[in-house]
Amino acid sequence: MPNDRSGITQRMTAWLNHHGITKKNTILVGVSGGTDSMVLAECLYRCGHPIEVAHVNYQLRGSESDGDADHVKSWCASREVMWHEHLTKINESPDGIQAEARRIRYHWFAEIQGQLKDRTESRVYIATAHHSDDQAETVLLHLLRSSDPLAQSGIRPMSEDNSLIRPFLDESRAELEEWASLWKLQPRQDSSNKKADYLRNRLRNEVLPLLEKLRPGSARHIARTAARLQPLTAEMQRAVRETVTRCSEKNGDHWRLNLGPWRAEPLRMEALHWLASHHHVSSKAVQEIAALTATGIESGAQFTSNTITITRKKQALIWAPQRNEPNS
Repeated sequence: MPNDRSGITQRMTAWLNHHGITKKNTILVGVSGGTDSMVLAECLYRCGHPIEVAHVNYQLRGSESDGDADHVKSWCASREVMWHEHLTKINESPDGIQAEARRIRYHWFAEIQGQLKDRTESRVYIATAHHSDDQAETVLLHLLRSSDPLAQSGIRPMSEDNSLIRPFLDESRAELEEWASLWKLQPRQDSSNKKADYLRNRLRNEVLPLLEKLRPGSARHIARTAARLQPLTAEMQRAVRETVTRCSEKNGDHWRLNLGPWRAEPLRMEALHWLASHHHVSSKAVQEIAALTATGIESGAQFTSNTITITRKKQALIWAPQRNEPNS
């Protein structure tokens, strides 16, 4: 197994050491065959780290998809790296093809991770090749779609609960393309990445290039801002939970929001968003719920959704889950 000392491998080694990942830990690398994931697998391999490769063939692009699988398999064979392939088809999903593909992918990665844990009797990590441009795209998507300001912290470098790592978040797409060329990886190109019917693709192919033209380094700047927001987000989440604790009481499956102390809290609206989310109410409805807190609203005023009924009762809001009527 090689021990390459080029720039990106040194940065990878430092990143793994910083996060406490040693050569006792196997890393399962998700590899599509594209530039980013091929460079990730090659980089970890050149670091001398024990890896195995997981590839999902969704069969969405016919011979192109099979070509991706063959390319990854060939790379693994040439380096004597264990290869796992999952052949699947995507069913219709209300969340769209990309979301369903992600669900399938990570569910299968977790299955392989469990098998490797049993075999190696040590912690196993799953690595994906998200980079700084992906981070910038994600932040912009959240700005356009999400009402949660905390979502601007973007993709995290490590998820402790499932040992998912993303060691390339400080690397740019252009830099990874340079390493792919230097290492002669000949990555595959996914034609679906050019389609303009996905918002993320339009951000990638139209918006980010424009931002880079207006101000070079924009994507990396957005990514680094997201990284700075991550510890602040954790503190904000803690503060919001503490606000909810001070202002509300839980009795069985009912909640009581006491409006006197709630009005005195600087994070009162974030607490209301937290309660709405906890009760599966869309953030779009929070302003309507907030209207129930106004001075002069009489007892009995209500907000109703298919999950909750919120009733103004003097100086409180009572949150009562909807009861499903039994079949007659």
